[in-house]
Amino acid sequence: MSRQARLTISAVVAAYGVVVIVANARNGLFSTTFTREWVLFGGGGFPGDFGRNVFAGSIAFGVLLLIMAAAVWFTAGRRIALPIGAAAVAFAIVLVLLYRSSGNLLAARPGVTAVLAAVGVFLVASAWARSPEQAP
Repeated sequence: MSRQARLTISAVVAAYGVVVIVANARNGLFSTTFTREWVLFGGGGFPGDFGRNVFAGSIAFGVLLLIMAAAVWFTAGRRIALPIGAAAVAFAIVLVLLYRSSGNLLAARPGVTAVLAAVGVFLVASAWARSPEQAP
């Protein structure tokens, strides 16, 4: 895995995590209910419900995304990425299974949970991939 690829993916995930944290700053660290209190998208108009669905979560979920960004930077392409990625995918599945219209664990809606699952799949795939230097 090239350094540029790890940097790009981890930067995108970290930026998304920061937006989730800022957008949900009024909702508490471990909020479990969805809310209409937004810092980033405070008013009615655009992005309105789009923003609430794309960046829904809690501060803790945003921190989890920052941790996953660090995991991409430090572990992508190595064996240790496999269990970390698998755990992220498993946790994303749990979040989707616990989804209710009022909220769930870490107030993560399916759109935000899909980001966590995608990062997990990326880590798993990076652990399985063989670089040209490692090929026989």
